[in-house]
Amino acid sequence: MLRAAWIMLCKDLRLFLGDRVALLLAVLLPIVLVTVFGTVMSNMAGGGGGGGMPAVDLMLLDEDGSDASRAFVESLRESDGVDLTIVLLEKDGITRTREDLAAYVHDGETPFAVRLPSGFGEGADLELLRDPGRDLSQQLLSISLVRALFEARGEDLIWDIQRRSMTAAGIPDEWMQRVDAFTTPFRLAMESLFEDAEQEGLLDDDETGAAASDGGGDLDFAAILDAVLPMQVADIAPEGRDQNVTYIIAQAVSGMTVMMLMFSLVGYARSLLEERDQGTLRRLLLAPVDRRAVLLSKFLGTYVVGLILTLILFVYASLLFELDVASHFDTVLVISLATAAATTGFAILICATCNTDKQADGLSTILILTMSALGGAWFPLMFMPEFLQTVARFTLPFWSIDAYQQAFWNGKHWTDPTILANLGVLLGLSAALGWVASIVYRRRYLAG
Repeated sequence: MLRAAWIMLCKDLRLFLGDRVALLLAVLLPIVLVTVFGTVMSNMAGGGGGGGMPAVDLMLLDEDGSDASRAFVESLRESDGVDLTIVLLEKDGITRTREDLAAYVHDGETPFAVRLPSGFGEGADLELLRDPGRDLSQQLLSISLVRALFEARGEDLIWDIQRRSMTAAGIPDEWMQRVDAFTTPFRLAMESLFEDAEQEGLLDDDETGAAASDGGGDLDFAAILDAVLPMQVADIAPEGRDQNVTYIIAQAVSGMTVMMLMFSLVGYARSLLEERDQGTLRRLLLAPVDRRAVLLSKFLGTYVVGLILTLILFVYASLLFELDVASHFDTVLVISLATAAATTGFAILICATCNTDKQADGLSTILILTMSALGGAWFPLMFMPEFLQTVARFTLPFWSIDAYQQAFWNGKHWTDPTILANLGVLLGLSAALGWVASIVYRRRYLAG
């Protein structure tokens, strides 16, 4: 029995090692995935030089122009957690206003915008315009905003927070004079204490900064922003947004749908290889029909299956997660038509290029998983280093997922220029991949 098992083992190993392309792809797959995940996770943990947190997009309009507002802006510039865009107050003779910031947030150009009003340097509250539902992003942004406020207001911010905290807890405003009466002497004593300690060289900025950071780890920064910081918060959401779904759920549903669609269509398109191995393809090519009809039938069959599968997955998501597909049905349908066309071209090209099922499985798995990870199917692009966010634009899933997100999250119709651009890329990919697949098919199957 052992001898027979040994002989069959040797046979299986020879077959496995004989397909060198499949063997190379099997070894390459874990290397690629480890590289992608390692890069993303090291960036999130701070190992990639990103400061331990992904950058949050933020637009800022400074209407004050004071030393305090400039200190606030400079702190945000230096923050690793913020990708800051300054909106010029005056440009081409046009004065930018709060309404301009609100339009940027409403249209999905940025999830957050900060307005520093006139009088900010004298204590006026800043205004945060935010896209509700970006809870994780706001938690990250709040850290940078708190630091910037301390840079702008100094120790005065601590006492301002104290007053606002008491107001939020229910202490009447008219009682604040009593609070100031017994806190002011303590405040002056603390300031004198720290001034003396600084003159003596007893303070270590790095250690105190680290302690402050560590001590705030359990705070709910979103609640602080709303309740106690000198900040007015305004939520701005598109009218067509599904209020029952968070940003992460909308991203996950779109991403997993596109990824599984690619896997399923490659499986369907593999019938081209199976028919070749079984001799069916040869008989079809010898039949009195146009030989190009064979490949066209694979395109059409794969496309129809892809479209049906996509719609089924979104209907299921609408039932499971209460995703509002019905109100966006025409937009989802148009995006799905373009997505199914692009993934069909991808699937046919894979199967027309590979010699065996193992090669098709290995190559498609590497490409699909890599493109899905980089394109935003597994986690939002904000968690990735900047260079990977650029690479993501060269993947098929990115354009499809972004189009679905524009519909579900930003409430945009398929006629919006942003979605039209995504559709153009997807249809362009479909045409390019299909054209290359037809060339490979002619050379490998129709030559002679």
